[in-house]
Amino acid sequence: MRHAISLFVTILFFSTASASAQCSGEIERVKSQKVLHLDGGGVAVKSKLNINIDGYGKAYHLGNASAGALIHLCNAGSVYLPDGSSYSGSRDNATCTGAFMDDVRKIKAAGWNNPLVGAVRWFGILGTGSVTVGGHSVRGVVPVEQLDGSGFFVSPTSLEDPAFPANDQRRYINPLQIPAAVIPGSTNLERMGVKLGSFGVLVDTRRANAPAIPFVVGDNGPRIGEGTPALARLAAGAALKDPITRAERFSGIIDSKSALWVFFGKGQISRPFDANKAIADAADAFRQWGGDRRLRDCLANGAIPAN
Repeated sequence: MRHAISLFVTILFFSTASASAQCSGEIERVKSQKVLHLDGGGVAVKSKLNINIDGYGKAYHLGNASAGALIHLCNAGSVYLPDGSSYSGSRDNATCTGAFMDDVRKIKAAGWNNPLVGAVRWFGILGTGSVTVGGHSVRGVVPVEQLDGSGFFVSPTSLEDPAFPANDQRRYINPLQIPAAVIPGSTNLERMGVKLGSFGVLVDTRRANAPAIPFVVGDNGPRIGEGTPALARLAAGAALKDPITRAERFSGIIDSKSALWVFFGKGQISRPFDANKAIADAADAFRQWGGDRRLRDCLANGAIPAN
């Protein structure tokens, strides 16, 4: 069903004025990306907007699309075989729907952790336990199903609410209801004030009068440039929707490096995770950071790296 979720957005009018001290700072590196470390804390960078559906209760199922899953299970793991070989489930389409699913069925029938049959290292879904297969120590090999008995696997996010058990999907943010961004873990972003649960804002600079979309930092990933379907839909001017169809799962992708990401480095999402509260708190953090006026300075700052 649809969820009535309120949203506070600011409509931006692009300024040609030179950037002021409100969006000044020093260029620093975060893994493979260069970012502008803003004076007073926070980060600005231009990048893509790819979709991250982690945290959604109907993301992964052994039955895949026939069971209502949005993402094929091959995107959630790598197989390790007794002969010492291994491969990513999403290596190519033939592997995804063929060898990977065949091996998963065999490994499941053997109890998930039999070194004579093989193992799957799950990374898109919650996995427990470990086993040594073909000389490889493999962790997270037993996939965890959700507490509700639906057969869907737990799709976790790095941002968690410990009040709920690990197999309860409410422990994690709902990416269809909460606009959220991904940041690289174990980097110097925390020194700049950017961490899980803090806030930021995104603008699609390709669009005139584009809405500024406040978001929560909700997950760790390889680089800045991923966000939830909720963030992508709002940035594209579409309404939030839960559930969505497989055809809608990637709506709002920005393939070019024209998404402006600004991370405030202040504030923290409250628990339990409530979509309306999270959106309102992110919007309030945007206003406290400087709102539309300060963001216009960032939009006019030609020194913000694009990568």
